[in-house]
Amino acid sequence: MNESLLTSPSAKEDRDDLLVYKSIDIKHTKQTRIFGIPIHDLNRDEAVARILSYIEKKQGPKHILCVDPLKLMAFRLNSRTRSIVNKADIILPEGGGLIWASRILGTPSHLKERISIIALMLDLVRLSSRSNFTIYLLGIHSSSLEQVFFNLQKSFPGVRIVGRQGGSFGKQREALVKESLRKSAPDLIFLGMEFPYQELWIRENWSYFSKAVVVGVDSSFDILARRERKVPEWVERGGYRWLWHTITRPWLLLRIAATLFFYFFVVFSYLRIPYLFLRPFHFMNRKIQ
Repeated sequence: MNESLLTSPSAKEDRDDLLVYKSIDIKHTKQTRIFGIPIHDLNRDEAVARILSYIEKKQGPKHILCVDPLKLMAFRLNSRTRSIVNKADIILPEGGGLIWASRILGTPSHLKERISIIALMLDLVRLSSRSNFTIYLLGIHSSSLEQVFFNLQKSFPGVRIVGRQGGSFGKQREALVKESLRKSAPDLIFLGMEFPYQELWIRENWSYFSKAVVVGVDSSFDILARRERKVPEWVERGGYRWLWHTITRPWLLLRIAATLFFYFFVVFSYLRIPYLFLRPFHFMNRKIQ
């Protein structure tokens, strides 16, 4: 794992950060709609401030949903996943393509910035280590989860990770995970699964999260544990990590087609060109039933 990425600032910096977050106005948050999908117009500090407020006020369970162009089109085309959008408490733009789309389409409120899931996660871990919030890690790959757990403990002294579960979830294993979540009642849950199973799992197990804020982190555990091929820095800065992963895994042709569909959809909408001939792309609807 990149040690510089996980370097924890001094206690003084932590205290200053906490005051800064608490001074941010989170009462008046605008939303931008892209193809009918609402996305909160927040920068990273504002997102952290709102999550911090949820935790301190015990307002959970709350669902933090990060979307990229692929997820957005899946939400638009599939009624099962669209219900996830309607119930999410914060929806953040993880892909740079959404920032571009909000400007091209002339939405009333342009999205401020692309918010990296990993950066958001580490901001929350850092604050948790100073504020005594408890964290639960839940993902698919046990080896990645253990590596991330070890590095977080090393880089953020005092962080309270009260549970971690990785691996495939059979019925018996899933029952144990749910009971562990119920008993530990964490403040923050980081859940890393494939889309859309991650989002569906959150909704299907909502009653076990108590007052927790649940953040879907997708493949972040694998990336932090270096299981996935490192993304070039210029790609990460541009917010196109999702596109890099699609291109470097050519067997995922479905995702490539869905990515192109999003950009066509934006351009055709901007030019007011009918796109009925793109209806064959509704294969995405069948794919995630």
